[in-house]
Amino acid sequence: MSEAEGLQATKGGWGSLGRVLALKRKLKAGKAICGAWLSLNDPAAGELLARAGFDFLLIDTEHGAWDLVTLQTTLMAFNGTDTVPIVRVPWNDHVRIKQALDMGVEGIMAPMVRNVAECRELVRSCRYPPQGARGFGPRRASNYYRNLDDYVAIANEAIFVMPQIEDIATVAVIDDYLAVPGIDAVAIGPNDLSGTTGLFRQHQHPTNKVAIDTIIKHAQAAGVPVCLGINSKPAEQRDLIARGVRILLITSDLELLAAGARQSLDANRQAIGE
Repeated sequence: MSEAEGLQATKGGWGSLGRVLALKRKLKAGKAICGAWLSLNDPAAGELLARAGFDFLLIDTEHGAWDLVTLQTTLMAFNGTDTVPIVRVPWNDHVRIKQALDMGVEGIMAPMVRNVAECRELVRSCRYPPQGARGFGPRRASNYYRNLDDYVAIANEAIFVMPQIEDIATVAVIDDYLAVPGIDAVAIGPNDLSGTTGLFRQHQHPTNKVAIDTIIKHAQAAGVPVCLGINSKPAEQRDLIARGVRILLITSDLELLAAGARQSLDANRQAIGE
């Protein structure tokens, strides 16, 4: 099924895969997309950010206090928006990936995908046979089976797959890694990557900078969009896009809450002379 047919199949029905197909088309056209981290597992936080107009939200179940019930409830908060929910699962584990996809997640980011074999396994976990080995049972994803045939027909094409490179050993096989069929982008994890070089969080060290630059350069040559895996500032965006970083993380719920609280408190203390 083509993307156009897939969009038609979802129109008027469940419809959730239409927005991720639109996201993929935007990236294939060479455009950048803007997203934010979602760490707070209150559905109101997800609803608030999803209605702000981001292209996607990256739901961090690797480090956040998420269980399956809160994830599913938060996904419901995306209903009626064009914001794509992408989940960073705790590990490159086919069971957790299957559960997230069956709830209606439209993109998977898996941490610590270290080599070509693990990258291929990630793709297999996100695809139904014969392209993969995803177990069958897309309950909420298919509108509780009401749109089952439509969902199955387009799911393999639609689900967004993004392995995260967080090991220096991956750089040695980067071209083969980027050539794995079925990946839509790659993310970098600068902090954990630096831990594998023996230079933990020394982001300006030449070894760490060269590793990240190499990943970005080879990905751009291969036509694979890159996500830095960390937030970037407005002044950095044009340069990042020119280099091939087209999946931009610009803020997080935690950052917005902490910064907003501090700014409000400081402004009011200044106003009353404290």
